[in-house]
Amino acid sequence: MLKVELVTGFDHLHDSGAIDACSLHLHALKHKEQKGIGYLEALASSLPASKRLDISSVDPLFKRYEAGFGPIKDFLLGLKLISNRDGVSIKVRVNIFIFAFLAHAKNLDLMFHTEIKTKHKSRFLTWQKAINSLVLFESKGREVNCEQKVLVAPYLKLRKILERDSARNELALLALLTFSCPMQEKEILKVLGGSDSGLKALLFTLQDTGVVTVSCGLVTIEQVYIPIAVFFVRAKLGVDLMQLSQRWV
Repeated sequence: MLKVELVTGFDHLHDSGAIDACSLHLHALKHKEQKGIGYLEALASSLPASKRLDISSVDPLFKRYEAGFGPIKDFLLGLKLISNRDGVSIKVRVNIFIFAFLAHAKNLDLMFHTEIKTKHKSRFLTWQKAINSLVLFESKGREVNCEQKVLVAPYLKLRKILERDSARNELALLALLTFSCPMQEKEILKVLGGSDSGLKALLFTLQDTGVVTVSCGLVTIEQVYIPIAVFFVRAKLGVDLMQLSQRWV
């Protein structure tokens, strides 16, 4: 059986105890080319010999604006077929927002057994409360409660940026990081276009809010501020990631 464990945030991308999905996928592609075999056979031969496998870092296989749905769909469906055929128990971890997007775009949720652990369910519900507080703060001027006070300063800084008509690239980058996963600067350039210096200026603006961070060229949304990003993606683009994901919580 292939089981998809839905998680919040991106801590699972650094899980040293699990098989790295990106490395596994690349190895399978290389093996496919060298041996002249199909992807399913190449993937099966790339898996460790075990009846129980734990796989993480699946999220980076999804490049919505570059490789598209192909790699992550082929990988997950391949694992499902292998698990059914060979009697292997496989568990993969996927960010809940990415899975929700894939489910609504490609109906992938119909093919997999999903679960979400208490820790991630609790974090999701905490994010929902934070977003509701930001809505009341914005629309009615109500004070944000003590637990969510940390969101106010970065929220106001980001709002000041995104309320400008010229902030299209800032919003596009925020949406990109919310819909997918942490990305290298060179990957972002492929999507947004423009120059390296233009991207640096864009990142500097968003980094100043604290919501977006850059480390060794890897750009991500600071986990504590994910509710802010989700709030603005809904407010500015009309995409409600919390609503899309609610069915699995």
